[in-house]
Amino acid sequence: MALASSHRFADGDLPVEAGRYRLVASGSCPWSRRVLIARRLLGLTEALPVSWSYGRGVDGFWELTGPDGGPGTDPVLGARSIAEVYADTPGYTPPPTIPALVDTTTGHVVSDDSGEMIFDLATQWWPLHRKGAPELYPLNRRNSTDAWDAWLTTEVNEAHETAIHSKDPEVAGAAAGRVLIAFDVVDTILARATKMEASREGGLTILDGPSLSAVVAIGQFLCGDLPTGSDIRLFTTVQAYEYGGRSYFPGGEAPSIAFWPALARWFRALEARPGWVGTEERSALGL
Repeated sequence: MALASSHRFADGDLPVEAGRYRLVASGSCPWSRRVLIARRLLGLTEALPVSWSYGRGVDGFWELTGPDGGPGTDPVLGARSIAEVYADTPGYTPPPTIPALVDTTTGHVVSDDSGEMIFDLATQWWPLHRKGAPELYPLNRRNSTDAWDAWLTTEVNEAHETAIHSKDPEVAGAAAGRVLIAFDVVDTILARATKMEASREGGLTILDGPSLSAVVAIGQFLCGDLPTGSDIRLFTTVQAYEYGGRSYFPGGEAPSIAFWPALARWFRALEARPGWVGTEERSALGL
């Protein structure tokens, strides 16, 4: 994380104001896609504009786009690289990362934690939500979403990043193994909840799965019959795995998600829902 401490939209820290903040994101970044999904589902596309990045610049960091949509100086942020946006932010330690939430009144990055962004958009930005917006963190499912989020962070999201980026074969191999076991776990739990055959259950132990508070609420989705923020957190990593990431796993190519029937059904159901895959993401993923 580039920031020592993210600001939050609670307890008198940051005010919620339409148009005041700008999200720096890329459709090719799974951490960005998490926030982009929440932003669309909640109807915040106008209240929270995006500055897009399409790749790395000459400085090795995410480059921004100019008025014509090509690499150049972002007309709102006045920067050509995400590194320039972070440069004057208090408490910043390199490297700069995305997604980044920028307060345009100061030019400072106020948050670079995608999980905190999803939660804050869902729970603190409610005055700006569209009519009928989903509850991504419903109070009656909060113990379950918290338990899922903690387990998914270590066993799926961070492990996937390590598996495809670590230069140490042993570290990458161990992380890849954790991802595949986690997929076994989710596939088994989803299968049980939806009356499918739990085909991956045989080799699992209770130590492989999340805490009971996560499991008790599972239905068609991780916390019931409607998607929540926990589904968003898992979705973009499964998406990254399926559309290219598995080819970078140690040993060649890991299996397609079709290997996990219940997990695949969950993923395809979300992929087909409005708002879950935007134009920028489709282009970046080659869909």
